[in-house]
Amino acid sequence: MKIILLKHFTTICVFAISFACLCVTSKAQEVITLTLDRSIQTALENNPSLKSAEEKVKIAEQKVNEARASFMPSVSGSGTYTYLGVIPEIDFDPSSLFGGLMGGMPTQGAPSSSGSSGGGIPIGYEDNYNLGISIQQPLFTWGKIYNAYKQAKIGLDAEKQGLEAVKQQIIFDTTKAFYGVLLTQELVKVTSMAVEQVKAHVKVAHDLVDAGMATNFDLLRAKVQLANIQSQLIKMQNMTKLAKDGFKLSVGLSLDTQIELDGNFTYKPIEPELDKLIEIAIKNRPEIKQLELQEMMGEKIINLAKAGNKPNLALVYSDGVRSYADKFGDIFDKDEWERSWNITLALSVPIFDGFATKSRVKQAKSAVKQIQIGKGQLIDGITMEVRSSYMSLIEAKDLLNVQQETIQQAQESLRIANLQYKNGMLTSVELMDTELALTQAQTNYTNALNDYVIAIAKLEKATASKLN
Repeated sequence: MKIILLKHFTTICVFAISFACLCVTSKAQEVITLTLDRSIQTALENNPSLKSAEEKVKIAEQKVNEARASFMPSVSGSGTYTYLGVIPEIDFDPSSLFGGLMGGMPTQGAPSSSGSSGGGIPIGYEDNYNLGISIQQPLFTWGKIYNAYKQAKIGLDAEKQGLEAVKQQIIFDTTKAFYGVLLTQELVKVTSMAVEQVKAHVKVAHDLVDAGMATNFDLLRAKVQLANIQSQLIKMQNMTKLAKDGFKLSVGLSLDTQIELDGNFTYKPIEPELDKLIEIAIKNRPEIKQLELQEMMGEKIINLAKAGNKPNLALVYSDGVRSYADKFGDIFDKDEWERSWNITLALSVPIFDGFATKSRVKQAKSAVKQIQIGKGQLIDGITMEVRSSYMSLIEAKDLLNVQQETIQQAQESLRIANLQYKNGMLTSVELMDTELALTQAQTNYTNALNDYVIAIAKLEKATASKLN
């Protein structure tokens, strides 16, 4: 009986393990289909550079809160306990004034003289308790608080522009990687078609050799061509795998993830104007906006530096209680506490700071000039980027028109060449040249279409806007 139960238990365990392995394998082999929009969304969710930029925005937000706090009053509380080991005394003899009438009588209400060093009147207490609260409100700081707050707000806007720049770069990189995979897949299709065409060529060559219309040399040439084009197909298939791996890394997916891309090359004719594109780019690019905001921050820093040697006025309110209870338990008796409070207007007027303020102002002005110089260089770089992307678009567009016509001509030429070869009117070498011409034309057209799509993506990134 035990043996039978053990066998059943073993069978169940094996079944459970097999089922678990099957589930894991099924999950591992699950294919994820990604469109371009979903790929961009995935990249934005997973990209570490974007997450880092988002944290910078959060830091800038807290800096704004920190600067805003300077407008508000600061409140602080304090509490002290002091034990006097030796109580100071006033050396005073009442008998010298009242002729000894009070001789021997103790002084009423006097604090304990334990620990005192003489027979005088103590002027302190052994146990001293103090509790207090202080409120300080800046009234006038010569614009220091205001400029610091404005600087923090401008800094927040600058970090947001930096975040937007990172997003646009991720969108472009993802788009380029997406179409890079599609390009290799299209080239695999083109090469596969070439393989099928050469296979048909080999079959015709066999038939012609059997019919005595061609030599074995023609057949060998056709077989060599087939081997070469099959090798090219293997390379293109490996390129597709590498392109997919690169795409996975760009969107933050594991290399083990199985993916399929849902997309194709679409020719969208556009007629952009170069001058208009440059104008849009200078207006919209977040990098330029970020430098403009940093320039504004620099102006606030200059104002802060100028206020370094200017007067400050603050209102201070203090309120507190103190107790001289001899016993700790007595401090909870409200009759043992004395209250004191005061209001102070504190004016601080710097007189001489060793020209430190002047030096800080010059430093701030130089920093602003550096930003202005960088801004000019950035505008030149963006202008060049727009021009380059525009020329790439025009070139790809012209190549598309030429290659589309070339493909039609090459297809017709191959059709005629196949007929002539079957009839013995064309040599094998001439047929192979025609086949290669069609394959090259199709490859050039696919590359030109990819260049056109990427050029549009570059222009959209360069101008920070969508092109219709």
